[in-house]
Amino acid sequence: MEMNKTRKRGYAHYKRQELLNKLKPVFGKLINISTGIEANLSKKSLDKMTSAKTLEKSKVNGFTLDEHFELAAKIKPLYETAILVTAHGNLKNPNDPNVVSIKRFIAAAILNNEKKVDVLITVKESIANGHKIYSIELDEINKASERFRGLSDAAASSEQGT
Repeated sequence: MEMNKTRKRGYAHYKRQELLNKLKPVFGKLINISTGIEANLSKKSLDKMTSAKTLEKSKVNGFTLDEHFELAAKIKPLYETAILVTAHGNLKNPNDPNVVSIKRFIAAAILNNEKKVDVLITVKESIANGHKIYSIELDEINKASERFRGLSDAAASSEQGT
């Protein structure tokens, strides 16, 4: 069993390196078309997008490690075409004065195996660093959209005030 854990950890490490090599050329500012929000993509973003916790969330939602990495590699077009569905303060640490907002975007995608998926993209806005791509999570198509139903208007209103 321990050998199996090591093998999995090794494979995820390999996939992270492969992703880093693919995405290095697009590091920097990505612009969301619908909101105009520029969010920074960096190695730190990739580390968070492919952390064990994030991979586990996608797994719980019925997706494999390979499927998660397949869509992580497409973060640029996914973020550019995603729809802002909610924006709120830092709910996990409300006393952090540096965090301005946490924004959730959804982008619909189709995997290479033809499976449809909603990609949840979290963008963290801070005073020190502006907007940064923070994480992604795969979810069943429409499941994520239903979760945020009615919040798109609230997010749009929130953005107008920013």
